[in-house]
Amino acid sequence: MGMVYFFCQKDNLWFFYTFTLHDKMSKKIKSYPLIGEVSFIKSQRARRFTLTVKPWRGVRITLPRHAAYRDAEAFLLQHTDWVREKVSQAVSYEKERLNPGREEERKAAEEALRGKALAYLPQRTAELAAEHGFSYRRVTIRRSRTRWGSCSGINNINLSIFLMHLPAHLTDYVILHELVHTVHKNHSAEFWQRLDHHAGNARALAREIRKYRITFDIPAVI
Repeated sequence: MGMVYFFCQKDNLWFFYTFTLHDKMSKKIKSYPLIGEVSFIKSQRARRFTLTVKPWRGVRITLPRHAAYRDAEAFLLQHTDWVREKVSQAVSYEKERLNPGREEERKAAEEALRGKALAYLPQRTAELAAEHGFSYRRVTIRRSRTRWGSCSGINNINLSIFLMHLPAHLTDYVILHELVHTVHKNHSAEFWQRLDHHAGNARALAREIRKYRITFDIPAVI
């Protein structure tokens, strides 16, 4: 593993670059006016550009190993306004978490949301399973901030309390998505065919749900 640092000037602005070289991943950090530091991370697992903004971790672009940094930078600059908005939200979130009073308010609101989720989501899952002919072991309600739901290998379904923020038809879509995973454990063509049969126009619903976010970890994908 090695690391390289250098500065360069462009349009009367100085940029600082860092390259971290790994066996399977390399990382480059560049600072932009009005955005701040952006980490460009090459990964063997990446198949496309993914742009994320996280509190305390900043702006990151993950790109395929053989992709050019200049193409990832062009992708970033196409979404400058979006990134600035999300960076502002992330900073506000950081300040809120450092404010004990606001943190208590957030916890109280989250607990109230959890109560609503416990009262609704397991019952709705049972209704949809009966209506569409699925079976599962149990439903667990979690405070998941990275995914709306999941289905384990033994057909236990996990649902996020934040589903309660979605329109009803999208909540049903997520539940049906996980119910179909009790039969198909991947996202194969058969999975999408089955989901489309039960949910109707599943691909369109999948696109629609991307407009809704659980946290500030928000991917923008080409």
